[in-house]
Amino acid sequence: MGVFKIIRISGSFLMLDYNNDEVLEEALVELEKSGANFVHFDVMDGKFVKNKTFDHKLVKKIQEKTNLMIDVHLMVEYPENVVEDYIKAGADIISVHYESTTPENLEKTLKLIKSKTVLSGVALNPETPAYKIKDLLKKDLVDVVVVMGVKPGAGGQTFIPGSAEKVAEIREMSKSVYIEVDGGVNIKNSKILRTLGANILVSGSFLFGSKNMRKTVKALKGNNYASRIKDYFTKK
Repeated sequence: MGVFKIIRISGSFLMLDYNNDEVLEEALVELEKSGANFVHFDVMDGKFVKNKTFDHKLVKKIQEKTNLMIDVHLMVEYPENVVEDYIKAGADIISVHYESTTPENLEKTLKLIKSKTVLSGVALNPETPAYKIKDLLKKDLVDVVVVMGVKPGAGGQTFIPGSAEKVAEIREMSKSVYIEVDGGVNIKNSKILRTLGANILVSGSFLFGSKNMRKTVKALKGNNYASRIKDYFTKK
């Protein structure tokens, strides 16, 4: 199987009471036991999006308590002004929005992230077409493309169908980049997202609201689907 057939799950803390240490610690333990791979942080500044959440201090606090990878999604204006705070906080992936700064500063920010041995990500709002990042992919500045399945700024939204087609377009442009889908992911649409080439699925309210997180993670990863792919290549 190609690397993009290995599905990873990033559990988002957005819908939790992240000001409550007890709630966070319980959620982290549950996430670690579930088979999820990353802890996902949706950082909002109240400017790029209306809502405002946490900053690098929470990222640092969680990073010190877990061996899961730290997946930071910066929904902030001019991320170049704060990105070093998240590098120092121990992020393993830092994604910045294509729409959040100038093209020149976006390239500089992605180069800085990569220079610190952190995976560099670029996130696309639903209305931003995939071709906008074609040159960034050609220049090898992007390790992860975050396809927003909803409008950024709030959790619990319904998945925008056209987002799946964007996954396919990006996979066509690059066979090696990680494609992460953030927003509205559930078991039903995860199947088509996996089929089209997504390999990181972010889940927040759907995951933490499930009765059995381990089963939910397994279903989102699509173990049966992966087995069928493996069997197909074995037979060949």
